[in-house]
Order: sequence, then structure tokens, then C-alpha cells
Amino acid sequence: PDPVSHPVAGTQRTLDNGLVRLEVSPDDGTFSVNGLAGLDRLVDDGDDGDTYNYSPPARDVVVDQPLAVDVAAVELGPVRGRLRIMRRYLWPERIVDGARRGDRAVDVVTVVELRAGEELVRVKTALDNTCRDHRLRSWFPLPAAAAVSRAECAFAVVERGLTAEGGPHEYGLPTFPCRRFVSAGGLTLLHEGLLEYELVDEGRALALTLLRCTGRLSGTDMAYRPWPAGPPLPAPGAQMAGPQVLRYAVHVGDGDPYALADDAFLPLEVVVAGGGGHLRSAGAALGVRGAEVSAVVRRGGALEIRVFNPGSEETIVSIDGRRGWLVDLRGRSLEPFDGSFPLRAWGIATARLDDSN
Repeated sequence: PDPVSHPVAGTQRTLDNGLVRLEVSPDDGTFSVNGLAGLDRLVDDGDDGDTYNYSPPARDVVVDQPLAVDVAAVELGPVRGRLRIMRRYLWPERIVDGARRGDRAVDVVTVVELRAGEELVRVKTALDNTCRDHRLRSWFPLPAAAAVSRAECAFAVVERGLTAEGGPHEYGLPTFPCRRFVSAGGLTLLHEGLLEYELVDEGRALALTLLRCTGRLSGTDMAYRPWPAGPPLPAPGAQMAGPQVLRYAVHVGDGDPYALADDAFLPLEVVVAGGGGHLRSAGAALGVRGAEVSAVVRRGGALEIRVFNPGSEETIVSIDGRRGWLVDLRGRSLEPFDGSFPLRAWGIATARLDDSN
């Protein structure tokens, strides 16, 4: 096999592949990436809201420092490096009469992972959630303060500022959804199903919501929304009790967030197939540039590729050395193409390839 490009080496608290240097702080369990410190600071605060809205309790207790930290090496390369970080916290048990009360010791185990040749750090955080009425977020300081964030949604990237629209009956809370990634200030957060983020500390950090734990479908006495948004029914499952595993990743730089998300959370599939022939150790049988690919399927004997343009300007989609037809969602031919075709801003197209070329 070919030698590993940018192999990983490490110690009990560091991982380095020549592209990314990661170092874990023994004081608070956060880590640095290429000198940017304080990443993955866990912040737990009270949540007196409901399944619709976060709302703080009247008397909150915010916990962002662990009682104890233990760091250990799990793997030290050359293909993959992993460090295990155990942080013990003392979190309030629940909200009673508008105040966080009681104490629960909670061990949060985080595994940070760096792979050869990659410029992102994968993070897996696990805990047994024995507390109620709280919100757990991971804070990531930014290389530069940001006035806007750019987050993935369905077939587009949405740009948002530091504030959200509110009104006389609902506080404008600037926590926003994101599908797989959000970028701001020279840093990109990627995740697997966590979906909510906020630019905090006046745009100097990104907060990724790991858990929101509440026990009611809709409340009627919330500080941020005094009127109900739905029926006032109990929702005990929304307390997220029991074992929880959260997966996310961080990239410091200006890498393509779509490519980073694919690298982080789309594993290679290995299949066994019959037939003969030889394949090179590296290469691609199909190349698509200028747009994001959302589907590749074989339909009626022909290969179809669905692409979308997430940007605000027209792009040229190139399919290397291939020609065929653009078709609509029902599969009806619209117009032919030879090697490339234009795609409008925020447009979606389906290309049916001619297998004879």
C-alpha cells in the first residue's frame, strides 16, 4: 500500500498530523486546534421552557467548569489518533419554583479523534443524563468575531445575524437550526443530528446545543414566551433521560463545509461484487464539479445525478466527459447537455447520463 499522507503522531494530551495540532487542557478538558484554545467548553444552564422555546429560570445556576478532569491516550496513530477526556461536573438536579435545585455528579466522557491527512477533529461526547430542566451546550471560541453565521438547510446555505425577530409575546431568541454544519469567524462546526446553534458572546463564539431537556409540550408561564404555543401537556420523554451520545466535529479554517460534512459523517461503504477487470488504487469513475450532489441512482438502466446550487449566483455544473439529458422530477426530458450545463442560484437539476459515452 501507499504510505500514509500526513500521519498522526501524539502523546497523552496531543495529536498532530502536520495539518492540525490538537492539545487538550488538563485544567478544564477543553482542547486547542492550531493554537485556538478553549474549544468544546461545556456550558450547562437551566431550561424552564418547553418543546417549542428555551426559557431561563428566574434563578439560574450556570455550570461551565468541571470538578475533575482526566485525559488519556487511546490511539496514537499513524492512521488515527484518539484521546479520551473525562470531565466530572456537579449539575443542579431540576427546577423547582423557578430555581435550579439539588446536585448531581455527572461524568461526561469525550473522545477527540484526528485522522491522517484530514483537517477536522471529530468529537464524540457521552453521558448518562440524570438531570432535568436544563440545556447543555458546547462553546467554541472563534478565530475572529463574527456578525453573521452561515448554516446549511435543505438545498441551500442560510446567512443569519446576531439577533432574531421577536414581538410583544415572544422574545427573539437567536438560536437557529442547521442541517449538518454552521460556519462563522473562520471556524466550521459539523454535527450528526444536533441541529441547533447560536452565535454567543457578541459573536466571539459558536454554541452548539447538545441537549435541551424539558418536561412539557407547551408552557404558559415562561419568561421568554408567556403565552402557550400548543396544548399544556406533559412530555417526560423530552427530558432526554438516560445515556446520550452526541457526535460533532470542528474545522478551523476556510474549508468547504459540504466536503467537510461528507468526510466527517459519511463513511465509505465496502461491497463485494462479481466481475473482472482492474481498478487503480486511487481515482474516480464519475466527477461532478460546480454543484453539490444529493443523489446518484440508476433508473431504467440509465444513471441519474441530482445536483443543487446552494449559492446566490448561477454556477456551471461540469460532469467530466459525459453527456445526456436534463430531466424533470417525473423523468421527462427537458434539454440535452454535453459535459456541462448552467444551474441558477438555489437551483436543483437532474441529469440523466448517456451510458454510451
